[in-house]
Amino acid sequence: MVKTLKTATQINQKRTKALLLTMLSAVLAVSIGLFAAHSVSGTTIAPGDLQSWNPNVSCHATLATVHQVIGNHFNSSTQGALESGGPFGVLNGTDESSLRPPCMAPNVNGTINPTFVEIHGISLTGNSIVEDGALGGKCGARYTPTNGGGPYPGGQTFCNAYGVFQDTSAYTGNCETLQDPNPKICIRLEIDRDWMASGYCGAGTVCNNSTLDALNPTQKIDVQGFVTWHPPSSSGHGYSSWELHPLSAWRISNGSTPDLSIAASPSSLSLQQGSSSTSLVTIQSTGGFSGTVTLAAGASPAIANTTTASLNPTTVILTQGSSATSTMTVQTSPSTPTGSYNLNIKATSGNIVRILTIHLVVTAPPPDFTLSANPTSMTVRIGSSGMAAITLHSLYNFVGTVNLAASVAPADTTASLSLVDPTASFNPASVDLTSNGTGTSTMSVSSSLLTTPGTYTVTITANSGTISHSTTVTVTISLL
Repeated sequence: MVKTLKTATQINQKRTKALLLTMLSAVLAVSIGLFAAHSVSGTTIAPGDLQSWNPNVSCHATLATVHQVIGNHFNSSTQGALESGGPFGVLNGTDESSLRPPCMAPNVNGTINPTFVEIHGISLTGNSIVEDGALGGKCGARYTPTNGGGPYPGGQTFCNAYGVFQDTSAYTGNCETLQDPNPKICIRLEIDRDWMASGYCGAGTVCNNSTLDALNPTQKIDVQGFVTWHPPSSSGHGYSSWELHPLSAWRISNGSTPDLSIAASPSSLSLQQGSSSTSLVTIQSTGGFSGTVTLAAGASPAIANTTTASLNPTTVILTQGSSATSTMTVQTSPSTPTGSYNLNIKATSGNIVRILTIHLVVTAPPPDFTLSANPTSMTVRIGSSGMAAITLHSLYNFVGTVNLAASVAPADTTASLSLVDPTASFNPASVDLTSNGTGTSTMSVSSSLLTTPGTYTVTITANSGTISHSTTVTVTISLL
């Protein structure tokens, strides 16, 4: 039997092949593990058991990371996450504004999975801000059709608030640029305007859009919201088409420096001279702050003597992650100069001092006038007459002619039996007012012998163009 001896080269080639096969097997094993963790290959996710922070959401949240929500499929050119990677249920375009989003929905693979997630420790992507929806045109004065399509309360306009956030433990690049070649572990958070109009979000809630607007990339937050997908062509997504929309709640993550944030809604006021308005001030605990916060408000020196700004209450107590509200009432006087001014709200707790500036615009009311009568009640004997002085005063530079008229009506059962009601006339019946001037007329109330004794109400009306005012005089007709 002849044995063929293998050369050293043949032996080395065999060992090299074996080593390559071993390495390839390891790589495949890792790839399969990643795919299983971040694909939508029909994997069913159990519903979460975390209580919603927003009392208007009945779903329970599933704890997840940004990476687990968006999956591990990325666009080869932008490195933005693809829809095919997301395992969670995804709201459709109608449900993302719904006030009652479904807790379960199909993902891109058709598997029914939870839509409501909770993510911890994410922050704004570098050099980014939370944008008011007005920048992207996502404002409106009516509910979306899925919520009935009716007008917002009081005819108000609300805007979505949104920003691109990332988990810096998984990705430290900028989600809104193409400079970083690594997969972008990013997600967009969006507070929906319908939720703000309904009071589900906004000042004093767990999804305060004003305090979200004030975040910076150094602050980490925890969030709850519903998973949504938008096509890559959608603006404002920073190369990540995944969203939590609606974002139902957020809070500052533990581990940050204890601090306060302060916001007001509305953040600007427009008042006429001699009028008042309110703004709801929200004080939010951040970074684990807890304690008593003292509040104060004041107007700029230019109007400090004619305008007051007061807060109720002036002291609030915060626990970690909580918020509290105070109502600021601003009162101008008729002598407050017209123009633009600042109001300052100061929140103080120990060494922490935070100041919020509110913009105030004071305008002059439209021209007007006042109407009064003296006396406002009189007694007239049957068959005779009585008189009252009518005074008109111009306000806010009103100039014009005011026409006077009167109507008389019985005010008690006896008077209602009268054959002839008293009559009222004016001398003069028209009064010309100059700017901020005063004019008078005399009203005569006459009764006849056919007027039944009793009580009558004289309604005096003063008209000038579209301006109309009225007042009343009570007249008692007596026998003696």
